[in-house]
Amino acid sequence: MFHIAVCDDLQRDREKICLVLKEELEAFDADARFIKFGSGNALLKAWEKKKIDFHIVFLDIFMEGLDGIETARRLRASGYKEAIIFLTTTQDFAIEGYEVDAAGYLLKPLEKIKLRQLLKRLFKREKPALITLRQGNKVYTFAPSEIVYIESNRNRLSIHTVKETIFYYGRLDEIEKILPEKSFLRCHQSFLVNMDRVYGAKDVFHMETGDLVPIRVRERRAIREAYFRYMTERNL
Repeated sequence: MFHIAVCDDLQRDREKICLVLKEELEAFDADARFIKFGSGNALLKAWEKKKIDFHIVFLDIFMEGLDGIETARRLRASGYKEAIIFLTTTQDFAIEGYEVDAAGYLLKPLEKIKLRQLLKRLFKREKPALITLRQGNKVYTFAPSEIVYIESNRNRLSIHTVKETIFYYGRLDEIEKILPEKSFLRCHQSFLVNMDRVYGAKDVFHMETGDLVPIRVRERRAIREAYFRYMTERNL
């Protein structure tokens, strides 16, 4: 499920934004759930509880109380790394947007063409911002960053995410091709790990979930070196 937060202090604008988004997201075959907030403080409280991870946040800049720019700053400071898109009646806040790594600006009322272009850019980066998998009647949509590790048993994949384990019929190398090369490591014929979710490496990878993932014996040294090199470069 693709979670989208829409934060605007005007209810009619929130409803219009969700309606337009729902129509445009159909073109991307994304199963979306919209979580609406009437203030920046309400959005921040929901994020801090972390009952829901937002894949994209749409933020109105001009809100009473905590405005959109300050809300975005606090979101980033608390660890939110996904896309933030500002909704505004002016582009005067572009500099402030760069400070919080905004994915884009949309002028109100929303223009469908510009919204479609922005969504296309988000979905068609060098590696996709989101992954959508279909298994029978079920649709799974999640960010690569949510994956802890993937295990393959013949053609049955167990995709362990921070929220759930998704069972999917496919090949591990096919999934590997659509994941960010920099942060994912093939440590074994049957395992692929998200190095951002590893908290220790010796003979096996210790994952943040408490699971242990095997490292290919013959390449153990090279694989561990690749992991430590990634962690060193990431923390520079």
